[in-house]
Amino acid sequence: MFIEIEIYKDPWMDNGIENFYGILKDINSCEAKITDTSLKFEITNTEKFVKELAKKIINEKRQSLIFEEKDKKTSVAKEVKKDHLLLQEEKKIGGKVAFKEDIYKSEYTQEIISNIFSIGDGENICVLCERRFDKAVKELQQASYPLATKIRSLSGVRSYKDGFTLSLKEYYGNYCSICYLLGILLWSDEALIYRTFPGEKSFLFLPIFESLEELHAFKNYCRLSGIFGNGRYSNIRVGKESEDLEMTPGKFSTLLCFYEKLVDDSSDGFIAYNWSIMQIPFGPVKNIKMDSLNITKGMVGIIKKIKSYSVRIYSDICKKIYFFSESKKGIDWDLTKELQEKLAESFLKDNFRTFTKCLLPKGGHYIVFSSELIKNLDKLIFVWRCERMGISKENLDTIKSVGNIIARVSKNNMSLLYKLDKVRREDELWSVLREVARKIPGMEEKDLKMIKPSALDDLIQLVKDIIVTNKDIWKEVRDLLVIYSSMFLSINKMSKGGNEK
Repeated sequence: MFIEIEIYKDPWMDNGIENFYGILKDINSCEAKITDTSLKFEITNTEKFVKELAKKIINEKRQSLIFEEKDKKTSVAKEVKKDHLLLQEEKKIGGKVAFKEDIYKSEYTQEIISNIFSIGDGENICVLCERRFDKAVKELQQASYPLATKIRSLSGVRSYKDGFTLSLKEYYGNYCSICYLLGILLWSDEALIYRTFPGEKSFLFLPIFESLEELHAFKNYCRLSGIFGNGRYSNIRVGKESEDLEMTPGKFSTLLCFYEKLVDDSSDGFIAYNWSIMQIPFGPVKNIKMDSLNITKGMVGIIKKIKSYSVRIYSDICKKIYFFSESKKGIDWDLTKELQEKLAESFLKDNFRTFTKCLLPKGGHYIVFSSELIKNLDKLIFVWRCERMGISKENLDTIKSVGNIIARVSKNNMSLLYKLDKVRREDELWSVLREVARKIPGMEEKDLKMIKPSALDDLIQLVKDIIVTNKDIWKEVRDLLVIYSSMFLSINKMSKGGNEK
């Protein structure tokens, strides 16, 4: 029996094809080949094929759907269905998860597979792939296609009742056995990134490629990389040798964390830049949301370059940034998680302006800047912004010195710092810097000893020199000043004597 499954141009189904190809490669009674546009396989012995595929599903793929943990009352090990799965379960049997899908029940698996591959051509047309078939194994449902109730055109066809009234008649039965198989098995793909927030939502990340062959190359590289573990709420390992898993605060931090673990010199040619991110809510009504995200090659290049300096953007910067609350006299963890997620998002989207604003003090909240964080942030800023702008490390030191001045003059009144952040024109930047200069003579002696007033003149000359070739360079300088002013202000606020540089 020869079967060809063509590319869907649908993230869920194309990842389903890739996952199924990975299964077929290890089955002796089948010869499979994946190309840019299709998966082709020939079953050489149907009876043996059914048994081999059933064994793979029950003994290997099913294990990716469950997590083993100890019962809180009895301390006895039990199976738990991972929370991001849209697979329904029945009452546990002896601590074992019992899925409602018969294909994951050992007593029915062979029968289901046999039925799937015995269905022939017919009058029915599949709503997903338009393949003709005579009968369905299962109706269209979220368990095998999560967006079934999200996209109306996939759940029914438009018709006119009595020739006048527009109605929507559902055809859930027009769903072929191959599409069902691809969709229902995809949940077991160990190379799909997931992150669950108990009681709230889960995120599932689907890489997008124009070529099935390239999709397989990327995901197979991920499988062999040692990045993935098997957790209930996450599957990204803290380290390749560790069983601990990353508990990232959101979807962008999860993706950034994944990239920094994957990207190195050997990963060239095995990188996904386009993603569909599925948001799956908790509760009985599963209104799935799907977002698309493109990460540019330039941003992945920055992740790779900064990693060569032994700095990881999520693990060594975003994850190490905390919001201290003056009123609480401690870390505000809710705001900290929001901040860490926003920093990850602004970096992945190459939005330095938003990244800058994240570091501003807000309503009695200040970033806790450790010496290690400052060094890592300096490296990121230099690679991400300064090299693009043509600013040397010496020039960056000048900007930092002016940031220190602004922090000192703003320590009792931060309106000047906020005014700097709101600068929209070049002349407004010069106006703020003049105001800073006027305040220097009135500074306390201990603060005067900690600044370098001539840095203001050096900064003005720096901008005038660079603006000749880049007229918008002043915006980058503004953002850098905001970051370093915020950093020094926070350091001074957090230190008892306020005497740290």
